[in-house]
Amino acid sequence: MSDEWLLEDGGKRILKAVNGDRKLQKDIIQALKKGKVEKVLSRVGKDGKVTTYRLNSNGEIIGFWP
Repeated sequence: MSDEWLLEDGGKRILKAVNGDRKLQKDIIQALKKGKVEKVLSRVGKDGKVTTYRLNSNGEIIGFWP
């Protein structure tokens, strides 16, 4: 999930994720624009092991999290 994808259509995806809370949507958008949001991706392997990765602003894996 890139910042661009999250911010499409005025942040509609964010608004949906926060159940229509426009203030929270605005706060998240401001934090994204200031680089204050840490994005993570969790993958569950076939063996049930969960691995969590840190993502950059383009949605690319840049390392393990934490």
